[in-house]
Amino acid sequence: MTKLTVMSDLHIDLNGFGDFETETLIQTLKSQDTAHLHLAGDISNHHQEISLPFLEKMAEHFKVTYNFGNHDMLDLKESEIKAQDFQIIPFENKTLLAFHGWYDYSFYPEKSDLDNLNFKNRFWFDRRLNRGLSDKELTLQTAQQLDKTLARIDNDVIVSMHFVPHSHFTMTHETFRPFNAFLGSQIFHDIFQKHGVNDVVFGHAHRSFGQVDLNGIRYHSRPLGYVREWDLTIDYVQKHPELNPTGTWNLSKRYNLVKKLSHFQNYKKENLEREFLNSMSIFDL
Repeated sequence: MTKLTVMSDLHIDLNGFGDFETETLIQTLKSQDTAHLHLAGDISNHHQEISLPFLEKMAEHFKVTYNFGNHDMLDLKESEIKAQDFQIIPFENKTLLAFHGWYDYSFYPEKSDLDNLNFKNRFWFDRRLNRGLSDKELTLQTAQQLDKTLARIDNDVIVSMHFVPHSHFTMTHETFRPFNAFLGSQIFHDIFQKHGVNDVVFGHAHRSFGQVDLNGIRYHSRPLGYVREWDLTIDYVQKHPELNPTGTWNLSKRYNLVKKLSHFQNYKKENLEREFLNSMSIFDL
């Protein structure tokens, strides 16, 4: 049986995808009988120059669709962003609904909207985006369109989005909790419940939860994320504690300690297929 495979947060530019990484991904997808590949955002920081050639290469082997994450939006006009939003992709017995999503600060109510906005404009990637509306307005507009779109779909739907749809998937470490403001909104979960959605795939937060069932909805969270966050990188450092003499758990520092080592590069190549497999949400078509 052929499959739909959904992945998110490939960040092919920041992760240094070359021929080996791309070919390994293609062969891994083929090993899972993938017929249709959907990417749920954050393919790269430069959609025209980097993402499109990569997508064309993948399209030589699979039907390919995608929705945007915040990183994909960097070079794009709002009209281009909206043109890729709310795609309805029919299969024989299922429908894939792909939309971007957004955030409204509701996952971090400890700060006022103004304080969250000021924090965003100092530290968050999206300070580089100008979408023409406030974050709350964008989220409400998106939620209203989601409600209307799901009302038109009358068979089994798989939803792909980039941003986080439920507070269960927010950050708990005190250092990172302020960034919850920019992860997503529970309003999306409420709409999924209203329309009886069965499966939702998302990314953005770079933390893999696997499959989590909440209020009858199967959430699939397996973002690839940055190479410093990959299981293979963490495993490698744990297997070689002599390379981490201070015992730091800062992922950037741990990765910087090993990234240029030929032994690590070989280990990465040997384990890349497994890393890709663990970042795939696969559905029978």
